[in-house]
Amino acid sequence: MTRDAYYKWFKRCNSTYRKQQDQLYSAILELEKEHNFTLGYLSMTTQLKAEGKIDFTVGLKRVRSCMRNNNIRVNIRKKKRNRIKLKHEYISENLLSGHFDRASKNEVWATDTTEVVYFEDNKAQKVRLHAVLDLYGRYVISYNLSKTETTSAVIDTFKKAFSKEPGVRPMVHTDRGAAYCSLAFNHYLEKMNCVHSMSHPGHPWENSPMERWWNDFKLLWLERHPQPQSFEELKRLIDKGVKYFNTKRAYASKNGLTAEKFRNQTA
Repeated sequence: MTRDAYYKWFKRCNSTYRKQQDQLYSAILELEKEHNFTLGYLSMTTQLKAEGKIDFTVGLKRVRSCMRNNNIRVNIRKKKRNRIKLKHEYISENLLSGHFDRASKNEVWATDTTEVVYFEDNKAQKVRLHAVLDLYGRYVISYNLSKTETTSAVIDTFKKAFSKEPGVRPMVHTDRGAAYCSLAFNHYLEKMNCVHSMSHPGHPWENSPMERWWNDFKLLWLERHPQPQSFEELKRLIDKGVKYFNTKRAYASKNGLTAEKFRNQTA
């Protein structure tokens, strides 16, 4: 190497692109740590724009390249278990019929229950988590914890939802779980002037927004935190998780907004 070439290399300054790449990498690493390494290429691009972490515009390809070059990866989704068919007291048709995208809030509420676990005296304790999801913005209006999937627990969850959104009459979409097929729950919906829509047995995709929300909540939140060692710890973790998905996590499908900001557009 010539002396002239050596000093040109020695005194060279970083290019604008190189400086941007360093800033982009730092921003991606900061967001991944904040979101427990759950942001993929699309989610990361959306989150960068939503939080204004960088002062220049980047596209999906550049974010993907930066993450790949620095070996930044996220978890792979797990397969879901098969559902068990149960006896029913009340059956309704699938009136929603896959029309999940709504024009305004409180048109359709989807609901479901899932199993969550905490430990007490080194023994796993299983409880049920119920949630009511507004399909406009995929915003969780209310949620509730109970020892078993009972009709009273489901009704209590809806009472919380109607206390936050009084005077509304949404269509309520559920699967055919025993609590949702009970006469008590359906009498409650009639009292609230709500129409009940139900998925067909063995068709989880007919309630896919709720199934997707559970999947993200467990994979991107619960599994990224230490196992709760008491019921109170579990409750605090769930409180923080619902707040995270409602107010913190931005989505490209919501125009780069969080669920709360997207839903409040119609306020």
